[in-house]
Order: sequence, then C-alpha cells, then structure tokens
Amino acid sequence: MWLGKSLDAGARPPSGTRRNGLWRAPQAVRRSLVGLAVLMLVAVTAQACTGGSGTGAADGSQGSSSGGSGNPGTTAYRIGAMAWGSSIANNPYAPTPTPHYNLSLLSLGVVSDWGRPGDNPYYPELAKSWKLAQHSITFALRPDAKWQDGQPLTSKDVITSFRAAGADYNSVWAAITKLSAPDDHTVTVDLQSWAVPQNALLHLLQIVIVPDTQYGSLIPMTDFDQTLISYWKTYNILHPTAASIAKAGSGPDGKIMAAAAAKLVKFDPNPMIGNGPYKLQSANVSGVLYQKWDGFFDATKITAPYVQIYPMDSSTEYGAIIGGSIEQELDSQFNDPQVTRMNATQTAHYGVIPSPVQQESLVFNFNHYPFNLLAARQALAYVIDRHDLVKRDMGGDLVQDPAEETPDGINYFLAKQYLKPEQFAQLNHYPHDLARATSVLQSAGFTKKAGKWYTPKGTPFSFTISEPNGLSQFVQDGLIIAGYLKAFGIDVKVEDVDAATYTTKQEAGDFAVSEWYMDWGQGPPMADFAATFGEASSPSWNYPISYSGSGPCKCAIGIGPEADVPGLGHVNIASELNREVNQATPDTWSKYTWAWAQWVNQQLPILPLYNNAFHTIYQTNRYANFPPQSQKWLWTVLSGADETVVWMQNGYLKLT
Repeated sequence: MWLGKSLDAGARPPSGTRRNGLWRAPQAVRRSLVGLAVLMLVAVTAQACTGGSGTGAADGSQGSSSGGSGNPGTTAYRIGAMAWGSSIANNPYAPTPTPHYNLSLLSLGVVSDWGRPGDNPYYPELAKSWKLAQHSITFALRPDAKWQDGQPLTSKDVITSFRAAGADYNSVWAAITKLSAPDDHTVTVDLQSWAVPQNALLHLLQIVIVPDTQYGSLIPMTDFDQTLISYWKTYNILHPTAASIAKAGSGPDGKIMAAAAAKLVKFDPNPMIGNGPYKLQSANVSGVLYQKWDGFFDATKITAPYVQIYPMDSSTEYGAIIGGSIEQELDSQFNDPQVTRMNATQTAHYGVIPSPVQQESLVFNFNHYPFNLLAARQALAYVIDRHDLVKRDMGGDLVQDPAEETPDGINYFLAKQYLKPEQFAQLNHYPHDLARATSVLQSAGFTKKAGKWYTPKGTPFSFTISEPNGLSQFVQDGLIIAGYLKAFGIDVKVEDVDAATYTTKQEAGDFAVSEWYMDWGQGPPMADFAATFGEASSPSWNYPISYSGSGPCKCAIGIGPEADVPGLGHVNIASELNREVNQATPDTWSKYTWAWAQWVNQQLPILPLYNNAFHTIYQTNRYANFPPQSQKWLWTVLSGADETVVWMQNGYLKLT
C-alpha cells in the first residue's frame, strides 16, 4: 500500500519490502487514491481461485455453518472496494496481498485511539487479555483459538509472527529485549528500559498473526531475535544518524534481515490458513470470496455466510449501492444531489461522521521557488477560503466536511484532546483575508502589476497544483483553489496526475504544490508529525534522519532539516520527533503537541484545508441492523482490522 508511515519514524525497509500493521495504513483508512479501473461486477467463483482452499476445513470438518443453507448470490455480504491488480498473494507482507485478508487472518487485538465502545481503546481478538508491567507486556491467548486446518493457535505462532514482523523491519523490535513463552497460551515481551509500554502495545497488537506451520521456515534458523535486537541497537532508534542507519543496514545483522525480508515478501501460501471467521475461497482481479468457518471461536456471532469483495470505482459504487447489488462501499464520497437521491430510496444510506483522521492539506515543496518564502505560503493561507471550499467541493451543505479551524498540522478532532482553548487562541487561524494576503506579499518584496503578482525576482507568481486523478474531491479542491488564486492575481493551473504514481512523484519532489491526507491517525499527535517530518530514509515527505547534510531534499516538502521549535529550541526535526515518539510518556504528549502545532502554524510547511469526515455508505435490502452512525463504530478501519467482523462480533449485521 502507498502509505508506509511509521508510528515511530522507524527504518524504511529495503526496496521490495513493506511494513505491516501500524506501519502500513489500512486500505480503507485513506479512501484509496490508487488508480481505480472501471470494472463491471463479476461474480466470484471458486474456479477463479488463485490461492484459496476448498469449502471444507483441512481437518475434514465442515468449513461453513451455512454452506448448505445459502450461496454467495443470495446470502453474501458484498463490499465494493478499490480495484487491485491481477497479481496478489495470500501473504500480508506481500507487495500486493489478497484484499481484505483480515477477514481470515486476525491480530491479537484491535487498536484505536478514538471513541470505540468499552472502557479502553482496545478490542481483544486472538488474545483474551494482556497485562502491562513497567518493562514488559504479557499476552494471554484465547485457549479456544485455532487455525483453519484444525490445529490450535499457540504461543509459538505468536512468536513466529512477531519475528516475521521483525523481518519486515517493524521497528517495535527496537524496544524489545526478549520474547518468551511460559506455556502454550502465554507470550511475554520484555522491553527496553526507555520503552513506553503503551506505545509498544499499539505496535504489537497490530501485527497480524500468521501460522508457524507456514511462516516458521521463513525465519532464519540462527538466533534471529538477537539479530533483530542487534540491528536496532546499531541503528540507534533514539538518536539515529545517517551513519548509524547505514551501518545497521550494511552490517551482518542487516544482511541477515535483508535476506529474510526478501523471502518473506515473495512467499505465497496456498492455501491461506487463517485464524479468523472466514476461509478464503477464491481471489482474482474480478473479486474475492470468503466463506464462513465454523471453527472460529466467535462463530456463533458471525451472521454473514459469505463475504464478497468487488473491485469498483466511484461511479460503479454509486450505482451498486442505489441498485442494491452491494451492502457497503469503502472508497467513495458523493455529492449532495447523489446523497439526496440515495437517502430517498430508504434502503441506501449515507452518513457523515466527523473523523479523527484524514486532514486534507496542501503540500508546499520548498525546492520550487517561491515556496521557500514564508510569505508565499502565508498568502495562500489567507486567500483560500477554507469554509467555502469544503462547501463547494461536495456540492452543498449536506455532506460538507468541517474546515480546519486552525492550521496546526494535526486533525482538529485530535488537537482538541491535547491543546487547551487558550492555546488555540494563540494560533493564527489564517482567516480568509485578501488584504492580509496583499500585505504579507508586499512586505516580502512581491509586487502587483496590471492585476498580476510578481515574485521578488521579478518573475510571475505562477505555479501548478498537482492533484491525483480518479478522486473527484481532490480534483475539485484544486480547481476551486485555482479559482481563488487567479481572482487574486496568481496564475495557477491544475494538473491531474495518475493516481498510481502520484505519491511516488510527490515524495520525489516533482510537484510545486500538491494535496494529500497529511495526518496519519496512528497514535498520539507526535506520530502524525513524525510521519510527515521525521521519517528515517528517502523517499520521504521531508528531510529524513538519514539526510547526509549536503544537497537539496529529494522529498515532498523540504523544510529544515533543523528548525527552531517553540518550547524545544533548535532541533533536528526528524531526530527529535523520532526520539519523542519512541521515548515520550503519555503525560508529555500535550507538551510536544503544543510545540509542534505552533511550529506548523507559524511556518506552514503544509496548509491544512479541512478535516475529511467518514462517509459511511451502506445498503439495507439484504442486511439490516447496521451499527449506529457514530464514531465508535467506525474506528476499526483505522487499525487494520476488518470492521465487518467486529460489527458482527458485537451483535450487528443481520441477513434479512
């Protein structure tokens, strides 16, 4: 997937590998901008399978509790999702894993930092509970959890899974000193003295649990735990440098890890032996079919006999929801007229819920003059009417996204949890103010002649906004913003870029101004700042920790690499954020949030436009009893879990 952002700004793996769990944003989180092909709905059949098992379990038991009472055509819960390529693998670490593999492969628990039901932000799955000590975490596994071949799930599987994540350069291993299994249903993770157990728990709960019988042979037979620990010690996660990162990768530990990573990403188990409620039946470019498995510990709560995933684009999804041929769509947002028509059907429903993620922002590249000048960035902030923008890009008031009240680099929902009202009052809200924009530009040497602005170099102030094609909301943003700026005297063009290569080009520094979701929604606010400004190595959004100190930043932004941050002093941006996310205890999160919010607000390396809401879209002609339209039932897609499973486990979704 295209958002390999680290909670702790950990190592970027070598080319061809990818992060897992918290290190890779789930497909549904960003309402994908990957190029969507216009595909017809095609029924998925077992004959089209590229890596699924048969209908019965490998141990001879019946694989589905509803196999004789229904079929996918009449009983499946159908989901419209982003299109995928023809080459997919039954491996969560593969470059293109089987879509929605988390219907079949679960983690120890589901993680979210937001308003989920219950007393804490965690929902146990394969672990029935866990205990945090000062320097360790102990997981108690469900004694009734087992694999779809009938074998029990044990601590050996969990330890193999943690090691596989380590082979995938999961930087939680920088915090680990030892793994142990006192018995078949207990796993203890000992931590470094500096590690914050709550942060390590976030990491560990999102590692997908895979069977040792399939993945154990991919782990080096030597003491791989010590290899991982030694690699991250050389890397020096709290104070990494270009030299320490290079030394870790080129040393013997790095070479062992690179070899293991190469084996891991190429692996394609056939069949996928899952531990969740659904067995994979078939998967190809036309769709994916999962069938309910009776051996799941929560099988009595799983109400859908089948789940089908269809590749679709926004226009196809809209027609499918209206016509009742899918129950849920994951990738589109619709405008007011479409929503009005949809809700009038009384079976197709559209809900808008404020989101703790998806702060859509303009990204300024400092290598493209004049965006290295603060005045140029501030002028755009004053010219762009954010409240008008969010009303117009969706065609009205009904599905209006809330505008960003104060551009501070993190989602307003999350900022309110860590910043005080009096702190918000100190920030520049950048209201729509053409006079202020004029004053800012003139004070920096810009001039206006015959209604057109010129830079201090005497060149026309003109540029191109690059937007990803295939997503109307982004394209509309660019066109509306260009209209504001042209009326002000700045000549702006908008280009549509192939969405499949868009972020690659962004991080290479190809665009002067572009747009993206610039908060990642995966932990405390510093994690969002670190994902944007504190990555380890190129390509990256900003100067990485591995920057050598010479030459321009080959990245999307290029502010720094050092800066004066209010309350923190003169720091290396990437290194300081990396240290904070790894070492800062929860009682300090508000302090660091305030420091970086001020810095973003003052320097505007990005311009937050608005906080994108969740647009939850579903059809009730086949399944009813959807969860309430509230945040607490939309948190699961943020954690890598499958919300369909968790909804059913909590009593929702009933076949009519």
